[in-house]
Amino acid sequence: MTLTTHATLGAVIGHATGNPLLAFIFGFISHFLIDMIPHGDTGISDNFRVHKRRRKQAVAYVMVDAVFAIFFVLLLANTRDIESVRTFSWGIVGGVLPDLIVGLYEITKTPLLLWFNKLHFFFHDFFTKRKGDVPLYYAILAQIVLIAYLQTKL
Repeated sequence: MTLTTHATLGAVIGHATGNPLLAFIFGFISHFLIDMIPHGDTGISDNFRVHKRRRKQAVAYVMVDAVFAIFFVLLLANTRDIESVRTFSWGIVGGVLPDLIVGLYEITKTPLLLWFNKLHFFFHDFFTKRKGDVPLYYAILAQIVLIAYLQTKL
């Protein structure tokens, strides 16, 4: 999933819980559950992890996604009457943190994070390794629809 999708879902969870700690925990858990849905990025992930020569393409995708997510979250925060910015923020942090930890692992290859990387990809690849992935174009369109729906819940 895109970081924008994870951030939006985390914001909605934060809004729904009204509790910063629950927002973070449920945002964190939601990341793994929603990542189980095939979302077209297997090729991008493989370009970074397997085909080392195509890393620039994968990094560019992640950077564009991250910048878009930041602007989208700021747009939501500045155009909505958010009851608790704290729960909104902690839901977002919980929703995107797993990808940030995986990114940290990919950069450092620290053994301390190997278990988390394996856990993340267990969920991420749960259906795609069995049934295959969907085309990235369709996945992006589906995520845009999901984001459009979710942002109405704030």
